[in-house]
Amino acid sequence: MADSPIFIVGCPRSGTKLIRDLLRSHSHITFPPESHFIPQLYKLYGNPRDEDDAVKIASTILDIHWVKGFGLSLTPSSFSGCRSYGEIVSAIFGEWARVEGKPRWGDKTPQYVTDIPALVEIFPSCKIIHIYRDGRDVALSLMNTWFGPGNVYSAAGEWKQMTEKGRLDGRKAGPGRYFELRYETLLESPREAMEGVCEFIGEPFTDAVLTPNFIKSELKRSGMYGTKRSILKGNHGKWRNQMPEADRAVFESIAGDLLDELGYETEGRARSIAAHEKLYWTAQDYCHFIWKRRNKIAAGGWLKGELFLRWANMMGASKPKDRQ
Repeated sequence: MADSPIFIVGCPRSGTKLIRDLLRSHSHITFPPESHFIPQLYKLYGNPRDEDDAVKIASTILDIHWVKGFGLSLTPSSFSGCRSYGEIVSAIFGEWARVEGKPRWGDKTPQYVTDIPALVEIFPSCKIIHIYRDGRDVALSLMNTWFGPGNVYSAAGEWKQMTEKGRLDGRKAGPGRYFELRYETLLESPREAMEGVCEFIGEPFTDAVLTPNFIKSELKRSGMYGTKRSILKGNHGKWRNQMPEADRAVFESIAGDLLDELGYETEGRARSIAAHEKLYWTAQDYCHFIWKRRNKIAAGGWLKGELFLRWANMMGASKPKDRQ
């Protein structure tokens, strides 16, 4: 199964890190930190056409700030024989797996939930696990992060857009490639949930996958979230006590239909959202974006990498490549 990578996707703060760390406990599987480059650079470059092109693409990837943090002993020239973008990525992640002593690698970058078609195109035999969570709990968690939206209106829109797109593209990818997992089920029935996950990815179930195995480099970061030593049963439904009624009404007005579709409780609070409210919340969200990211500007390598990948995603989307 080494040629069948595992991708864990979902709206951020939906439990992607938990299931990644559980699968990292499997003797056959490992995951490095989030990549954030796979579909973006594929859309920009496509497959390498010759040795020079392969070396150029590999050099670009290896120069990304957080990829350098993988600590791999690779040089761009070692990729000269690659003739597909997937080969280049597999060589990088395969080296991580080799160092960890595991035969199979995966990647957990939540935002890839909107890039499932690209993942399938790059890796036709890949396995994609889409974990979803009650959007109101997602919103509470997202709004407390530096990268999250600034209000419940924006949080509801983000959760709905990402979750719906992931489910739509996942259905097109087919049941052999795509698997949905409910976060609350993972918490309440972890053995049953992980047995289903292992069956989907074609690996034997083992009790080891019921205990998280963290990435050491992430544990060293100050303020790193999501490092619970065990699965916390009952760690859901916080919105009932922590989300104000007004915010619950706004969320349900934006994404109540998806809550219903996924089987989550709704309260009948939906109302029409006036144009001036949308304008206010959009402006507030933009100001929040600038304010929360002010400290990240000091991290030059991180900022350079993020801006480059945003540019690559934009250019790749506007100028599709011949990837044959």
